Amino acid sequence: MINKCKLYLIDKEIHYKGSELVKIIWKTVVLVILTSFLFYMWSGNFAPLQQQVKAEGEVSGSTIGGQEVESLEKDEIISVLNAKITEWKQNPILLTGNNTDISLNPEWFTFDVEATVEQYENQMGTPWYAFWKSAPTVHIPLQFTTNPELITLIEDTAQLDTEETIANINNQVGILSMEPIETIALDLSMFQTERIAFSLENIAVNSNGLTNIVSALNEQVIGSGEVFSLLDGLKEINVDANRESVDFVASVLYSVLLQTNVEIVERHSQGIMPNYLEPGIEAKIRKNTNKDLKFIHTNSAPIVLKVQLKGTDLLVEIYSVPLDTEATYRVADKVEIKPKTIYRYSAKLKAGQEKLVEEGKAGLRVSVYRTISEKKGSFEKEELISADYYPPINRVIMKSSLVPETPTVADPDLEMDLNGDGFPDVETKPSTETDPKANADGTNKDKSTETEIDEETGLPIGTEYDKGGKVIDSITKE
Repeated sequence: MINKCKLYLIDKEIHYKGSELVKIIWKTVVLVILTSFLFYMWSGNFAPLQQQVKAEGEVSGSTIGGQEVESLEKDEIISVLNAKITEWKQNPILLTGNNTDISLNPEWFTFDVEATVEQYENQMGTPWYAFWKSAPTVHIPLQFTTNPELITLIEDTAQLDTEETIANINNQVGILSMEPIETIALDLSMFQTERIAFSLENIAVNSNGLTNIVSALNEQVIGSGEVFSLLDGLKEINVDANRESVDFVASVLYSVLLQTNVEIVERHSQGIMPNYLEPGIEAKIRKNTNKDLKFIHTNSAPIVLKVQLKGTDLLVEIYSVPLDTEATYRVADKVEIKPKTIYRYSAKLKAGQEKLVEEGKAGLRVSVYRTISEKKGSFEKEELISADYYPPINRVIMKSSLVPETPTVADPDLEMDLNGDGFPDVETKPSTETDPKANADGTNKDKSTETEIDEETGLPIGTEYDKGGKVIDSITKE
């Protein structure tokens, strides 16, 4: 009897513990189900909640290449995308930023619409075991291939990070964006660069517009084989309105380029000796006459142009990877050309007066040579870069065009009257130079009408003395 009671108690205890275990298991199952359900709704897969979130957040439907296609059939999707691609290709793609302004050809991109739609349908579909799930919202770009010419173009633009810029282009083209595409600048901090040339020059000109000029040129990157044009670099600057400042910056830049091995393609002398740098080093820029400063960067690594204002000075520097060569320049073959003296005449000055109009200045002929040599080696090459002529400024003198009057000076000895007849004792004979009628003997008588003299009486023929001793006409007497 006692054994049966013990068995009964043991059985009852086992039954009780089993019931408690079932309850624990059931509670755990319910908790897991509730947790999964809440997570399911939170993740947006619960259709009513998903629709509510879309309504409140105004979330659009699924898209391909930026075009909404959620409610369309496959053929309709393909038709819509092809039409959009045709429209997109009507305009060039502008690549901007980091001193870059490149127009890309839309034909460089070949789209695969059918492959894109197939990808879209695969992502929109749901597995059979998740039949309760609603279709997901899908946003995918168009699939396309790129012409290698585009990659070459980006690689040749030294200041751009090729990989990052191509990725940015792909992102924008994949959604058929018509907005300008921003380029990604090359991070030059990854390269070990050094200053290979520089010049610090006092600003001795009108600094009008100088700040904008410096900002436009600073941090420009010039790649290998690239032609640099100063006019292109200053395309946003009114060059002709800021001539002094532009010429000054161009001259300092030219002096820095002569310290490198770049190939000078174009440079124009100012024709006059400025009050900065040496003759032969200055440069002239004119947009209206297309006078430019151009050079070709011949090294394999890019160079960086740095232009800064340092108080009253302009600092121009060129940075690049360390080079095996160095360059210097010299100004030689100086020949001074003396000015001429030019006389001008004016009736406004008094007779015999003259006035200095322009002092005049000697001219000059100079030649500029550049020497490129190896840092570690014996190679050295000198080349003639330019031969410039600065004409002299002639000396100009203004003189009076009036002839001064010569005063007549009387001889007091010729004006003496000793005999008291009221006339000078010595008669002055008229000069044949002043009186065309005067004879060689000083008389004004016409030799063709001169009276003949009687050799015996010494009187003119037809005359005689009267009783008083006066000479009278004998014909009249008769």
